[in-house]
Amino acid sequence: MDEHRDQGPTRTRAPDGRYVNFFDVGHNALEFLLDFGQFHPEDSEVRLHTRIVTGPVYAKLLASMLQRSIERYEADHGPIEKLSDDIDPLEMVKESIAGYERLDPSRNG
Repeated sequence: MDEHRDQGPTRTRAPDGRYVNFFDVGHNALEFLLDFGQFHPEDSEVRLHTRIVTGPVYAKLLASMLQRSIERYEADHGPIEKLSDDIDPLEMVKESIAGYERLDPSRNG
């Protein structure tokens, strides 16, 4: 169990979930800006839906927590393939979805 879940304020309900496959991160002297959205390949458009603004200390904490979570995931499920210019991230997502071929109407057969 994540040690941070046992500390801090009590959560009253689960937050609304949003799917993200596009990220952008920026910063200024006082804060980090994290934009999240969805890339839609059918119209080559990114639709941003959430911006998180946080201080540098919290951004560094988030990065650390995410890294630890990735390490636990890989320990349980194996290594996550790294992205490169030779790999299309959208194709990786499609391949990772069990039975995707059955769901994709553009593929016949």
